[in-house]
Amino acid sequence: MTGHPRNSSPFRFRHQKRRRKKQMKQHILMQDVATERVNDLLDRAHAIYSTNSVLANRYVFIARRIAMGAKINIPLSKKRYICHSCKKLLSPGNNMHFRMNHKKHYGSYLSVTCHMCGHITRYIVKGKVIDNRPSPAKPSRK
Repeated sequence: MTGHPRNSSPFRFRHQKRRRKKQMKQHILMQDVATERVNDLLDRAHAIYSTNSVLANRYVFIARRIAMGAKINIPLSKKRYICHSCKKLLSPGNNMHFRMNHKKHYGSYLSVTCHMCGHITRYIVKGKVIDNRPSPAKPSRK
């Protein structure tokens, strides 16, 4: 006898594949639940920020922990409202401001400044951005 009878079975690879598929299905279901929970927490944080900023930041903290544990990405539209430095909720007009900037060799970008930690995040804007500033008058040659 060369070992445990369970290890000598010719069907052991099939059982492993079956077990792996079952684990993957459970993992995908867990990620779906986690995605719903993260979206719900971030929506609640935005809704409650004006009345209770401490609770809103706690919601963001919990949402980030759930996303990291489930290995899912926070949607980009909601991730932009979380400071990259202090990880707190950003609310336009309350604790952050944003500006459109343009540099000659860098391109157009949106700069978001957090008023809590002072961190500036720059998001490059792709595509043509219309500049409303008047162009300097060029002298005419005659």
